[in-house]
Amino acid sequence: MQPHEFAQKWRTRAYEVTEEQAYQEHYQDVASLVGGFAPGQAGAPEGLTYQAGVKKVGTTDFGKADVFQPGHFIWEAKRAAKTDAARAKVLGGALQQATLYARDLGNPPLIVTTDFMELNVHTNFTGTAPKTFRLSLEDIEDDRPLEGTELTALQVLRAVFHDPNVLDPRLVRERITTEATGRVGEVARALVKAGHPKEQVAHFLMRVVFAMFSEDVALLEKGLLTKLLERAKRYPDKSQGYFAELFGAMSTGGEFWGTDIRYFNGGLFDNHDGLPITAEDADALLNAAKLDWAEVEPAIFGGLFESSLEKEVRGQRGAHFTAVTEIERIVEPVVMLDLHRQWEEVRAQAQTAVEQAEVKALAEVGKGHTRVAEETRAQARKQAIAVIHEFQQHLGSVKVLDAACGSGNFLYVTLKRLLDLEHEVRLTAFQYGAGDFDIPPLVHPRQMLGIEIEGFAAELAAVTLWIGYFQWNRAHGGQWPTPVLERLDNIQHHDALLNEDGTEFQWPDATYIVGNPPFLGNKKLRSVLGDDYISQLRIIYGDRVPGDADFVAYWPEKAWEAVKAGKTRRAGFVTTQAIRTGGSREVLERVLAEGGAIFMAWQNEPWLQDGAAVRVSLFAFDGGAESTRTVDGQAVPSINASLSPAEDVRTARALAENAGIAFQGPVKVGAFDIPGELARSWLKSPNPDGVSNANVLKPWVNGMDITRRPSDTWIIDFDMMSEEQARQYLLPFAYVEEKVKPERLKNNREVRRKFWWRLGESGAALKKASKGKARILVTPRVAKHRLWVWMPAGTLPDSRVLAVTRDDDFTFGVLQSRIHEVWSLANSAAHGVGNDPTYVAKDCFDPFPFPHPADDQRAEIEKWAKHIVQVREHLLSADPKATLTSLYNDVMKLRAEPDATHPANALKTAHDHLDKAVAAAYGWTWPMEEDELLSKLFELNKARQATSPTT
Repeated sequence: MQPHEFAQKWRTRAYEVTEEQAYQEHYQDVASLVGGFAPGQAGAPEGLTYQAGVKKVGTTDFGKADVFQPGHFIWEAKRAAKTDAARAKVLGGALQQATLYARDLGNPPLIVTTDFMELNVHTNFTGTAPKTFRLSLEDIEDDRPLEGTELTALQVLRAVFHDPNVLDPRLVRERITTEATGRVGEVARALVKAGHPKEQVAHFLMRVVFAMFSEDVALLEKGLLTKLLERAKRYPDKSQGYFAELFGAMSTGGEFWGTDIRYFNGGLFDNHDGLPITAEDADALLNAAKLDWAEVEPAIFGGLFESSLEKEVRGQRGAHFTAVTEIERIVEPVVMLDLHRQWEEVRAQAQTAVEQAEVKALAEVGKGHTRVAEETRAQARKQAIAVIHEFQQHLGSVKVLDAACGSGNFLYVTLKRLLDLEHEVRLTAFQYGAGDFDIPPLVHPRQMLGIEIEGFAAELAAVTLWIGYFQWNRAHGGQWPTPVLERLDNIQHHDALLNEDGTEFQWPDATYIVGNPPFLGNKKLRSVLGDDYISQLRIIYGDRVPGDADFVAYWPEKAWEAVKAGKTRRAGFVTTQAIRTGGSREVLERVLAEGGAIFMAWQNEPWLQDGAAVRVSLFAFDGGAESTRTVDGQAVPSINASLSPAEDVRTARALAENAGIAFQGPVKVGAFDIPGELARSWLKSPNPDGVSNANVLKPWVNGMDITRRPSDTWIIDFDMMSEEQARQYLLPFAYVEEKVKPERLKNNREVRRKFWWRLGESGAALKKASKGKARILVTPRVAKHRLWVWMPAGTLPDSRVLAVTRDDDFTFGVLQSRIHEVWSLANSAAHGVGNDPTYVAKDCFDPFPFPHPADDQRAEIEKWAKHIVQVREHLLSADPKATLTSLYNDVMKLRAEPDATHPANALKTAHDHLDKAVAAAYGWTWPMEEDELLSKLFELNKARQATSPTT
């Protein structure tokens, strides 16, 4: 069927048929326009059906959606209406009915309603404000572009049948939001460059932006701000007065240039001073105003706007902007799952009351007591409305806290989900006979509690909530309040951890706590936040948060205190994945030890912020009430503090037998490294005091020297020499004085300024443990493969390299085995773009129980350990481009796809024999499942710990 044939047919037929007579015929005609399928048709998608059954609210009957396709749409048709007003009422009722069906049918992303003369496509994507595409017969006939979108009528219909995601409002909104904030950001930078304080610029432009939004949602007269900007472009010297006049009218309500202005207030317009702008600024703002600000996506607007103004501040404090998908992965299990369960209980209670009353009413009708039957039904409906209203009041009292709220994206997404749930609750009450005035809307931005240390971000969070709230109300036919804005004192501009007097800051009581706390590693805390702040933080939280914990750990600690005290039901966060390791992990251990439970976790997810790759963990906990547990989306019986369902080997303790063996290389803190060619020339150069430069020049190895090819780099190491002693080495000292001293004199640590010629750390313990040995083992602290290599004992490892001060082949063999690799992976974190595992001595080496072999078992391990070194050397010499990483990439491929002819197969075979030999030394049969292996190693660790306490 062609579009003109479809339009011509239904202009006449629409008024000749009822819904029941023609809904299938009409649906099939629409489908034929865009290659869609009808139920029962050959090739139709699975689940596409007419009359999909759902239970009707308020009765014992089942309702039926006219057409349903899982993952696509619910289709609801009504008899054609003859006037626009009647059509709006008919289609509004169809939407209300389909919305109630949607929940039972898995919430498909689209709801289609039609009266045969008009077809409305309503979006129903989770976490978004709904958008409606209205298609008249004329729109379809001419394939017209639809209002408020770049899509034509037939493109919308194709999306309904073939790709609903095309209609996802987020796609359009993200583009508009990015473009809009980019244009405003240009003006912001220009105003700051002109000498205006950044906070003043931010506050001014926030009011301009809200005025643009207000114009596009009809809170301000359309074109009013455009008229102001056009005059400002013509008369820039008067622009400041124009803005002050508009903001003043919005502050109190009144008149502006002959137009009545609503009363806005809410704190945003308390100070209605404007800023002078140039003609170029006005032109840029005019271009921004042409965009549809009603379509701005609040979940990203705040972050983009703030980033354009305060990127360096947010980055310094470790603050990051969270994607909506990540927010929903916290908000859904922490807040909405809990509330939806409560709502299902209430809905079932109401339904049961009505169903039981219906049975009694039918019995009364059988007796001829019709009036009694109606009273019985009415009383049950009244009871149902009462319990529903009580739940709605509960929704209106829910408080959600984000104690590092930034520009409010977590709070906005949560508010949107609460509004959606309340809408469903009210629709259900209407089905029982309640009216708008019986159960008015209650959910409000004031329920969203925020704490934010950056003043502008805190103010922006409030604006983000208002924009999102008004968008939702507009989409659902809500009314504008007076005043339009309220002052949101629930968004606090404050440090989340400490008061100004150094005492602990008390968070407001909240039903749920969510958020994305600052990403700031423990080694950066003092340099970023200052010694005084960190010292006081450790005093206040010292017995609750370990000193080596990342900054992010303080937020789940405070949230747990709120859960434990019964003030908060559940909490969930997005954090760096380091929360699973070291001191940060102890915060989660305390949750479990004190009766709480982690019920949801995503262990190690990729994250890209400002081009920098980090890894994040998402997790949620409560006081133990939640019965389900999921890790990475899969049901599990339990979750440990490592956010893993497996046995928690991270609780293994260091063994005395491993003490004083593994060391991180010393930190340089300066350009002490030099090319090998230069070092060798200095080794030949004499000194007047007769000392040899060999005393202070040492080969140096970093991670890439291990994973790739050696770089032939050396390092100048004056160890603990005094300046007078170091000066005896003329050329090395002169180099350090020129290349290192200027930067070291700027260092925050006094000791590093005072002893500028020394490495940042001497590595004394490593040097002492290496003394008398011919060689040591080294491995990169972060690498794709766990590679161990031999280095001469005089080599100094970089701080990103870990050294083991043993020189026997047995130790090399055990460390290079799959058994130790599995253990180290279970105790590691992941790092960077490649998600590469880390290796830290206290987690991976110190608790590891080495086997105690018989002599023949030791000899077998040593044999294959030596052979692996020989095979590596052979393969590297045969291919100048090969590296250890590339060799082990090949080994990994060979494990998946064996190939006996591949050169690296010799290395794979050597490792297979080594693994078997190491397992035999433990008394185990190889191969083994990883869980079994970890369990045995953990038990061995505990047994060794019991008989040989840690020194």
